[in-house]
Amino acid sequence: MVNVTSFDTTKHFVKGLLDGVGNGHTQLPDFQRGWVWDDHHIRDLIASVSQAFPIGAVMTLETGGQDVRFKPRPIEGTNERLREVDPALLVLDGQQRLTSLFQSLKADEPVKTRDTRGNDICRWYYLDMKKCLDDDIDRVDAVLSVPEDRKIKTFRGEVTTDLSTPEDEYKGDIFPLRCIFDESE
Repeated sequence: MVNVTSFDTTKHFVKGLLDGVGNGHTQLPDFQRGWVWDDHHIRDLIASVSQAFPIGAVMTLETGGQDVRFKPRPIEGTNERLREVDPALLVLDGQQRLTSLFQSLKADEPVKTRDTRGNDICRWYYLDMKKCLDDDIDRVDAVLSVPEDRKIKTFRGEVTTDLSTPEDEYKGDIFPLRCIFDESE
């Protein structure tokens, strides 16, 4: 008897993938390493997604098989209550990208990541809309990584850009990516 395995290369919308992460439908198998992407990788990923560039495949495994059972765990940055949810899919490849996108686009809290020196930082991500519309500006330069207090400061601590209120964001033509899928925003 031949054991038949099927593969599917279905395309999914980013929102659908991230909704699955947020509701626990999509989780990680216990053997996956933790999320490790730094601020630079996150900004590059956001720039690519914002231009509809390919960002690689996400490989998942449907759960429920009797031959292979992995203990699931929620993707970092989601609610811990998702440990009680039985997922339908386990992410085998693409965890770093999905986690980065979920935390920067769907979670309503700053992303806990690292800078290029390996220091822990918390960041909100934004798009500078004027730069996005300028064909002469590289898209990664339009992706803003803003500290937890939503204030960009000089080396001496002087505030150069304050995005701490929605009015400040609108005034500066700066779009908060945490709102991109939130129709109420």
